[in-house]
Amino acid sequence: MVVRTLIRACAVFVAALVMASQAAAQNGVPLSGRLLNSLNATPLGGATVQIDELRRQTTSGADGMFVFDNVPPGTYHISVLAQGFSTRRTEVQVAAGMAPIELQVDFDLHFEEVVSVSGDARSQFDTFQPTSVLAGQELSKQLEMSLGATLESQPGVAARSFGPAPSRPVIRGLDGDRVLILQDGQRLGDLSSQSGDHGVPINPAAAQKIEVVRGPATLLYGANAIGGLVNVITDEIPTKPMMGSSGNLAFDLGTAASEGGAAGDVHIGNGKFALHMGGGGRRSGDVDTPEGDVVNSQSRSGFGNVGLSWTGAKSYVGGSYGYDDMKYGIPVVEDGQVQLTPRRHAFSLRAGGQGLEGAFDSYRATLAIRRYKHDELEGDVVGTAFKNDTEEVEVMGSHRALGRLKGSVGGWVLNRAFDATGEEALSPAVDQQGFATFLYEEVTWPHVTFQFGGRVDHTSYQPNGEPERSFTTGSGSVGLLIRPAAADDRLTIALSAARAARSPALEELFYFGAHPGNFAFEVGNPDLDPEHALGFDVSLRWRTSRVTGELTYFRNDVNGYLFRAPLTQEEFEARLGEFASRFPSRDVSSPDDAEFPIVEYVAEDSVLDGVEAHSDVQLTSQIALELGLDYVRGTLKDDNVPLPRIPPLRFRSGLRYQRNAFQAGGDVAFVATQDRVFSTETPTDGYQLGRLYASYSFGRRAMTHTFTARLENVTNELYRNHLSLIKDLVPEIGRNFRLLYNVKF
Repeated sequence: MVVRTLIRACAVFVAALVMASQAAAQNGVPLSGRLLNSLNATPLGGATVQIDELRRQTTSGADGMFVFDNVPPGTYHISVLAQGFSTRRTEVQVAAGMAPIELQVDFDLHFEEVVSVSGDARSQFDTFQPTSVLAGQELSKQLEMSLGATLESQPGVAARSFGPAPSRPVIRGLDGDRVLILQDGQRLGDLSSQSGDHGVPINPAAAQKIEVVRGPATLLYGANAIGGLVNVITDEIPTKPMMGSSGNLAFDLGTAASEGGAAGDVHIGNGKFALHMGGGGRRSGDVDTPEGDVVNSQSRSGFGNVGLSWTGAKSYVGGSYGYDDMKYGIPVVEDGQVQLTPRRHAFSLRAGGQGLEGAFDSYRATLAIRRYKHDELEGDVVGTAFKNDTEEVEVMGSHRALGRLKGSVGGWVLNRAFDATGEEALSPAVDQQGFATFLYEEVTWPHVTFQFGGRVDHTSYQPNGEPERSFTTGSGSVGLLIRPAAADDRLTIALSAARAARSPALEELFYFGAHPGNFAFEVGNPDLDPEHALGFDVSLRWRTSRVTGELTYFRNDVNGYLFRAPLTQEEFEARLGEFASRFPSRDVSSPDDAEFPIVEYVAEDSVLDGVEAHSDVQLTSQIALELGLDYVRGTLKDDNVPLPRIPPLRFRSGLRYQRNAFQAGGDVAFVATQDRVFSTETPTDGYQLGRLYASYSFGRRAMTHTFTARLENVTNELYRNHLSLIKDLVPEIGRNFRLLYNVKF
């Protein structure tokens, strides 16, 4: 009933938009101008230029020129979005007969453009939620063999691990099904959220950019983003016209695991059609630690993809196919004899447009088909085979500004078929369906923007031979972005509040049995209810000629937080009849004594709160001080007991020397002891990790070459990651020298 009501409301809203846009039509005037690099007065091409109040965007040409047609006369603010450049706004009076304007754009390596937070691209400085972006030299400085390891130095981000290969990001202490990982805005269709030994099938070296949104992002992306999301952007489907060819090649070597990798891609276009091809691979041996090699921590991976698009001046349509193939070892389990072999076929179709006429001035539509499977090998024998097939459709349209109101409306559909056979088949085959509709709106004044929106999700599970479960949940958010006029666009205050809901995941509902990948005998509960979270963020961002930074406080109250609570053997046997009634089609019996601890998925109210801060201080024209801190505290409210697997307090400090395209520096991470632990956890000692790096870029014959060298864990510190499932048995990687080379043409 709720879903039908919201769908009807959206239909009425769309119809009203069409009529309102026709009624509000008026004669406008052209607004044109030119972008110049403030350092050398050269044209800045390929940048996104936006009229903030209208949310209209265009792209500057090679000569730096841009033009907007039919702009109603009035006062507006113009923003420029380009990698490595400032996004400070310029106030413009639009009137008939006005001359072209000239905008000088400053370098700014701190606040990048981000596309994962709303219906359009914008600067990190102007987002309602805190974000992180890795691109260019910054991505080379952080690149590792896994996505989790690549991102773990970002504010509020830690890494869950089970050896080096299956590392996965943890955001603000939330993991698994609460953190959504996307590739070009689409779900991966993998199983990395289900188990600590399941890896993410993405090679970070293939990324053009990686974006992280910290805090609930459920409005646009659904319940799986209740803790945050990671979006790996690869441009497999070209979206803009291009002439000729361009490409990128990257190579890297690491000593601590005898590691080597390569990745590359090329774009070819004739102005109407654009072809993209990419591929790469990586191989590493057993990881070296101060205590010796970690047996069975080796890995190898390969991927390839091809995409083709028709690209017009304002729209595009295209498709792609990609294949990922991995094989990696799992230390400790079964005496180090277990290996996993994830493989994924990815088919995608996508269409989009910007600057369109009519009620909707931009849209995007995607169809993603994923065919994923992996085998868990015990020696050469397949112990368990997993299969996960998904089909996903998303459509979103951004309507033309109605006065100060601008936003998007959309819908989403998911179909999933999961199956597992073998020793770790902890649930029957399960079919899952989901659909959602959402609305995202902003009201913009010259120095204040108000955001509001809502989403309704419906999810149903049909386990083979067992009762069906279905859930209908609602999410909503409001936000306020304040840009004080007196600060001259050098200060932003962002406040956001979100009510988010997450339906229980498949494993929380239906798993029953021994699960070596989580070192537990797991007991699910098909009668669990959705989590409901109320999250609040307040961020202060600043940028001056010498200091840039961000300070954030967050709080997330979660009613019915789902986690794995311990059970004794006696408690399990006393409730054996109850567990048998939960899973009527299965042979429910007591686990073997002492094989694994018994855990049950239960719901209790909890709260997570903390702070995140980072800042760059320009000490001289070439030397900068970098500072960062993050802390999260998680508590079960009823008993005031710590939540399990919460990362410790962390502080970072470093110095960076930069002159033109050369930079060098070092930093130290100070990680505190984590002794505020759940009953089944052990404390983890604090540690300090030092790192040195240098990077240099230069151009020659229409190519840009970049060399990067890094020395990690400089002192060969013996340390353990509190979020590693095998931390009490295996330490983390020792001293490692890494060399990277990248060429763009």
